[in-house]
Amino acid sequence: MDIFKAVFERKLEEEKKKIEKEEKEKESKKDNKDNKEKIDKKKPKKEYKIFYSPYGYIKVDKSELDKNEPVVKFIQYKPAPVKVESCIFGKISTLNYVKEINFSIKTFYNERKIYVLEKIDIFSTLQLAIKKMFEQEKKEKEKNKEQEKDKEKEKDKEKDKGENNDEKKTDVEYEEERITEQSQYRLFSCRKQIHELNPTRNLIENDIHDNELLLYLPIKKLSFSEYAKGRSIIVSQEGKIASKVNTDEPQYVLGNIGYSFGKHYFEVNLLTEPIARSVIIGLATKKNPADMFINDVHNFYGYILSDMQKISLVNGKQEKKDYIKEPVAINDIIGVMFEFKKEGLEISFYKNKICLGIAYNKIYNDKIFFPAISLGIAGSKIQISNQIDFP
Repeated sequence: MDIFKAVFERKLEEEKKKIEKEEKEKESKKDNKDNKEKIDKKKPKKEYKIFYSPYGYIKVDKSELDKNEPVVKFIQYKPAPVKVESCIFGKISTLNYVKEINFSIKTFYNERKIYVLEKIDIFSTLQLAIKKMFEQEKKEKEKNKEQEKDKEKEKDKEKDKGENNDEKKTDVEYEEERITEQSQYRLFSCRKQIHELNPTRNLIENDIHDNELLLYLPIKKLSFSEYAKGRSIIVSQEGKIASKVNTDEPQYVLGNIGYSFGKHYFEVNLLTEPIARSVIIGLATKKNPADMFINDVHNFYGYILSDMQKISLVNGKQEKKDYIKEPVAINDIIGVMFEFKKEGLEISFYKNKICLGIAYNKIYNDKIFFPAISLGIAGSKIQISNQIDFP
């Protein structure tokens, strides 16, 4: 019995020591954690500011800005949508980074002109830059008008000659009056290679460099494609009218322009009664230009006029939902407004310039979308109208 008692007491003592050791380790870890938290709290969090420099857009440690040293360390800044920032450390003079840059915009309507935009904040959107460009253009027009008036006075022209000139306005002058801040347009950069810019994003996100030249192209030549259409669809009048012949099987016709950035609007005039799903209007990404049957388009998002429903065809799956109970008839004008937002593509439909509401939003938009119309019954006819301004 004494032997068993001794063994039991020894095991009990070992177990007690083991528990004490574990408790000491726990306390030690807790102390280390508390000390680490105290050290972390004492350490100030690094704050960065973004600037433009000869190296491009950079993130500068805010603490470095307070120093009176001639150079600072920097981390190269990569604009959205790049997820991982490359950490390229280097040195740059404090005199060589700025918050504002200068760049130019060349217009491609009427007389091609270059407008220099000076000291634009790098956090400003390109939309703001376009607004400033139109302010410059307006001042130039007013100045030219005053000069013309002075010339007329000097030459003692006849009074009614000005009225005749107003009657004989050229197409160029008429188009010049139509191009406004609300006009649809596309912006391109020519640095390294030509690529399209997103006007809703700021200069950093678009990676606009100092003294760069941008191209401003108004959208005013939208028509039906001669190639991306069904065999039974005839395109006429310079791509403005699409007609269905021979068969009642639905076939598609796409627009001649694809979109991947910005905000856009186009209209379709119904030249025949939209009965029995004869006309479906929307957007799609192009797959196979031959025939353009139901399976030859990708990511179609449309509006069935006769059924007052919206229809989508994505990855071979078709889905229909009620949209709005608004009857549509011959000679009505159906508009499509679509905008590429950060959350995704948003599509709304209009009837005679009145919005029927948002039909689709948050659509994954890494593709190029084209205006797409499905024509069903033989004899169906539509006209795409050349809209420059938004409704």
